Amino acid sequence: MSAKGRLTATAATRPEVLLLYEGGEVAEDLRSEVTHVRVAPHVRRIRCHAFDGCDKLVEVQLNEGLLTIGEEAFRDCTALSSVNIPSTVTELGCAVFHGCRNLTEVLLNEGLQIVRHFAFARCTSLRSVTIPSTILALDIGAFSDCSSLTDVILKEGLQTIGQHTFSGCTELRIVTMPSTIINLANCAFRSCTNLASVKLNEGLQVIGGHAFRDCTALRSVTLPSTVTKLEYRAFFRCSNLSELIFLGGKRLLEQEFFARGLFSRERGLLNQGALYEIIFDENRMFAFCGCPLATVKVSISWALSERMSRLPTECRVSVEERIRNLVRLELMQGGDVLACFPLVTRRLNFGARNDYDAGGVDLFKIQDTNLDTAKSLYQVLQLIAFHELKESSILIDLAVWKSMIDGDEARADCRVAIPGPAKSLIMEYCGYAGFLRPAIDGA
Repeated sequence: MSAKGRLTATAATRPEVLLLYEGGEVAEDLRSEVTHVRVAPHVRRIRCHAFDGCDKLVEVQLNEGLLTIGEEAFRDCTALSSVNIPSTVTELGCAVFHGCRNLTEVLLNEGLQIVRHFAFARCTSLRSVTIPSTILALDIGAFSDCSSLTDVILKEGLQTIGQHTFSGCTELRIVTMPSTIINLANCAFRSCTNLASVKLNEGLQVIGGHAFRDCTALRSVTLPSTVTKLEYRAFFRCSNLSELIFLGGKRLLEQEFFARGLFSRERGLLNQGALYEIIFDENRMFAFCGCPLATVKVSISWALSERMSRLPTECRVSVEERIRNLVRLELMQGGDVLACFPLVTRRLNFGARNDYDAGGVDLFKIQDTNLDTAKSLYQVLQLIAFHELKESSILIDLAVWKSMIDGDEARADCRVAIPGPAKSLIMEYCGYAGFLRPAIDGA
């Protein structure tokens, strides 16, 4: 049997119906019977809707040399279980495998560049997928409602994850963004209810509206320093999200606090304007509305790590211990130091206007209450400065001591203890009263 001279079927009377696809349309009487398809070597494009609704099709062999697969070419092929896209294919059309509910395995090879709207939407048995580095953007809903999808590997090269790309992937648990990702579009991971871990790498700039809405397993989010904007309610109703960390601390803190050195206690630490520009949209909608956030944490390692690394071990340990004991500062397991700012929520109640406000509106404010965070950081900076000064005075004393040695004698490196009165003078000169005395006495 053939259609327009370009289709050949064999074994039509057996349970298996084999088709050599040579281009063009598939005859209607064959569409309901075909079980196996092999694409002829000379075919460069599978036309739109070519095998749409072929519900007995279980196997497709796509030839090297094939360039594009047209819109809805294999839509609702509900018996199809696997597909290998050749490396010569550069484009998959809209909804090309939409609704292939028994499709469990898809191999996308390097060379593929474009995955159109809803290409694999509602492939409810698909368990894993690797996005090759040649794809720069995933289009709208490309893998939406793939409810069995648990593993997604996004290779370096991908720049944009489009609207609803992975929305409704309810079994997806872990996602790591490549450093090439710039934009997460609206609803990119909406309603991924088992998504517990998202690693957002440096390079990401924008997280779209509702991008992680209703990701109820998500407990912590760390935003890279390159993020400039969270769009409308990006993390709306992430009902277990209780930790928010900003790695880009320098732009979110008042630089005057650090510029004034040891005498900055009266200066506020948080740059509210810079922070609000990121977490509120133009209508003052909070990106984390519906999340149980109590604090916002900002990395201050850029101001401490280099100085702490130059201290002797015992001095560094004393600084770390002080950080652990201070309010509003947190020392992470990897050594990162966070400044914590309380999130204050106030509810205004009135008649419900829409599904979002539910009869009221929450007002959010992030602030350094009583300057507790600034005061804690000030103490740490003082302690570091004291240890630096103490080390400098030791080196000066050592240099003087060595200069007194006869030039003909061996000069061995050594350290000498600074006498107690000298310690007291250093403390008094720098205004280190009270809280630094235990560190000095034990030095």
